[in-house]
Amino acid sequence: MKRNIMKLINVKIWILAIAACLAVQAASAQVRPPLSFNFNYSIAQPLGAVKNYSDKTSFRGWQAGLQYMLTDQVGVGIKSGFQDFYYRTPRAVYPTKSGDISAVQTRTLQVIPVLATVQYQFTKPDAVVIPYASLGLGVANMNYEKYWGMFVDKDNSWQFMASPELGINIPFGKASPLLFNASVQYNYSPYKLAEITNFSTIQGNIGLRWHIN
Repeated sequence: MKRNIMKLINVKIWILAIAACLAVQAASAQVRPPLSFNFNYSIAQPLGAVKNYSDKTSFRGWQAGLQYMLTDQVGVGIKSGFQDFYYRTPRAVYPTKSGDISAVQTRTLQVIPVLATVQYQFTKPDAVVIPYASLGLGVANMNYEKYWGMFVDKDNSWQFMASPELGINIPFGKASPLLFNASVQYNYSPYKLAEITNFSTIQGNIGLRWHIN
């Protein structure tokens, strides 16, 4: 009789232990829904050959994306955005194939990337601060316009782009679906036209991420 009671107690202990483990696991998995949307304001600084074309920091940009978390720390997604570079030169004489031109140049370059992303978060989703690293690969639409007074040189083409990124997400509460997001990324494309022998910028992003039910 005593042995049967002990067996029953042991079975109950095992059942309670398994139930507790499953409850903890379920609670961890339900910190936030796996699908999220982010929207950021972006500032970009041209580097290298892009700086020769337009050496002004661009404050006209945004970024948005969707992401799905495959595990607590690994996610995949897609992102896009817009960045507008603008520079106006003083009047000068420029040599061309048709002869010298005296003009005020207005130089613009609008960039619209479309990138597939993979992200790794360095902490669990219930952390106070969630640092991450990600890599975006895809294409970008380059819209180049250089005005020589009333005349303009134009080019619009799609180019390969790579974009590694480091950032942080900060939840507004332990299980909040809304998070503050900030990141720094490097953008590179082998785009070549006139002064631009390749496209490279450093970009800062700040905004919000929302996990969708």
